[in-house]
Amino acid sequence: MPESKPQLERTQQRQLDRFTRMGLAVRPMPDGRSLLVSMPLRPAPFEGLTGAQTIDRVVFATVGADHVKCLRPRALFGLPMLDVRRCSDAAAIETALREAWRTRTRELRDTARTLAERGVEVGATEGASVLAFSLPGEPRDARLMAVRIDETILPSVGRLSGLPLEGLEERVFDASVALDSGAELGCRLGTRIEEIERIARTREEARRQRAVRAPSATRATPPALGIAIPSPAPSDAPIRRPKVLLVGNLLIQNAPLREALKRQGYVAATARSETEALTRLAGTTPDLILSQYVLGRSDGASLAQATRALPGIAHMPIVLFDDTPHAGRREAARAVGAAGYVTALPDPARFVEKLDQIVDRPRDRRFKRYPLRVAARLPELGASCLATEVGRGGIFLATEIDLALHSGLQAEIALPDSGRHVVFAGEVLYRGDQQGTRRQGLGVRFCTMTEADESALIAYLSWLEANA
Repeated sequence: MPESKPQLERTQQRQLDRFTRMGLAVRPMPDGRSLLVSMPLRPAPFEGLTGAQTIDRVVFATVGADHVKCLRPRALFGLPMLDVRRCSDAAAIETALREAWRTRTRELRDTARTLAERGVEVGATEGASVLAFSLPGEPRDARLMAVRIDETILPSVGRLSGLPLEGLEERVFDASVALDSGAELGCRLGTRIEEIERIARTREEARRQRAVRAPSATRATPPALGIAIPSPAPSDAPIRRPKVLLVGNLLIQNAPLREALKRQGYVAATARSETEALTRLAGTTPDLILSQYVLGRSDGASLAQATRALPGIAHMPIVLFDDTPHAGRREAARAVGAAGYVTALPDPARFVEKLDQIVDRPRDRRFKRYPLRVAARLPELGASCLATEVGRGGIFLATEIDLALHSGLQAEIALPDSGRHVVFAGEVLYRGDQQGTRRQGLGVRFCTMTEADESALIAYLSWLEANA
């Protein structure tokens, strides 16, 4: 049977009609909450850091009723969301896009000039949309990426290669703090990398100690046709720390709230704006988003809409915080499906307990599962199998190996056509027979995964969504 078209929300139906009248190629995203639009561009070049480049077409997604986010080509992905509410035709959208490009280029040039004045040799990458410079004493491919002087991303190769980092925020470095020279920058970078290495070693030692205490699993052979595999002894599930993304300076600077989250076991990532939050979500998958309602030129309702449009996230809980009660904002929060609208943070400990209830609340599956047949391997059990569903939160392993609920396993999956393998520790949440189906296997939730593997998985699922 042909796949039915997604039911569009009223806002997106109006957008579809509007872009169709402009003569643009439009198709709905699978969830019906956003559109994917392809728009040709004029041959006029885009003047950037490395000279002029010609971009003949842009693909963007709608975000809410008024904004769009550029997805392809890569050079335009770093641009902030564009407000297109006053754009009457495709030419007006292109004008807004080119103005955003000019603003971004000026910002990059200012950052490059600041670094060059301090003796740092700077280049550009990703279609001249990001600055890049090398670490002193590190390989040339161990480059830092910078959008602004206060937001520099440490590389995942070199000394940080393979370290079990818990999120992109651990690699964010503020290069503007008391920066007088390239030598001082090198010293500060070295100190930060040593700190990250110490944190990673501590985590790895804790993981080894847990593994020593856990009962060893019985080795099993790959399943033969029609022969059931004996159940191995369950191992302790890996410690899974829930992730929360804090959006907005008021929440980021709220020390009591962050301390309460830390005591409760949360890993907190941060973003100052909606655009920065969407960038974070391209590389990590939190369990919850806590955002200010007012976000400069954007707001929490727009962020909620934008999050719904991201590939693989079906029901991400978003709690919006407002400094004063506002009936219109409360209604907007309800309309976009926010999990809560808070006008005053109560006692931080009690507030975090309520967040726990939201994270643990029985609900529809939060992360979309994509039907795939992906090769998988369970190295601790000496077994190979197939993953038949893959998502941002977990996978379904088709296997005759039977593990107890909430036991842990180590697994590896291969991403087709990418040459990439993703390794993770997971927890068995359910077995196929418990779900009222005839399929045999295990539903596994991701617990720990390196940042590089998580980013690769999200990028692959995004590619699947875009090419569905």
